[in-house]
Amino acid sequence: MNDQLIQTAQQLRLSGLLQTLDVRLQEARANQLTHAEFLTLLFQDELAIRAQRLIARRKKLAGFRDTRTLEDFDWNFM
Repeated sequence: MNDQLIQTAQQLRLSGLLQTLDVRLQEARANQLTHAEFLTLLFQDELAIRAQRLIARRKKLAGFRDTRTLEDFDWNFM
């Protein structure tokens, strides 16, 4: 990957974009994506990673003792 691109993305705080860039470049070549389609995918990746980080930060701040999911819930009480 281009060092200038990495440095610029880091300055813009787009680390999520850097995590998926290689895969998205391969996908763009294989599927002949337009520039707009390629950029849309990259930006969606960045937003998804930011959302995941936000949820992780909020869980940590909440100080939950155990992580529970709907699959763990006992639905037999009904």
